[in-house]
Amino acid sequence: MNRQYCAFLVIFILILSGCRESRPIGEMKFPEGSVQHVVRAGEIKWTPCPPNLPSDCELAVLEGSPKNPDFFSVRFRLGGKFVMPPHTHPKDERVTILQGNAYVAFGERGTRENAKQFGPGDYYVNARGAIHSVWADSATVIQISGIGPWEVDFLEK
Repeated sequence: MNRQYCAFLVIFILILSGCRESRPIGEMKFPEGSVQHVVRAGEIKWTPCPPNLPSDCELAVLEGSPKNPDFFSVRFRLGGKFVMPPHTHPKDERVTILQGNAYVAFGERGTRENAKQFGPGDYYVNARGAIHSVWADSATVIQISGIGPWEVDFLEK
């Protein structure tokens, strides 16, 4: 048998065997015997948002981890006066408003006056690298899903 062919065959087998070890992005790893991942609204565990986010904010991780390079879903519970100054994300951000209203303005100088209002049931996607600001004037719950790691890069540090 040709040496080049043998070398190719060995490399090909190693590549294929390695591919079976990793799971595709977005594929959930279920515990043995599980067929469904369930998060009941009344059982959600809320924790304070990380210190780099505005105060008056709580977070609940529903699936995955926004810190890992995989699919995640999180909820943010915002208090009465929430302002997220101009920022970007390195990956697309998918947002669903579950309660209250969120206002989103685009551009470095986006203002509350030219912000778009989103209410319960509304869904939008912020493109990666798009500068945007977010406001909430009353209790608001938003759900964000995407591929991590989720990062917030504020224009003003």
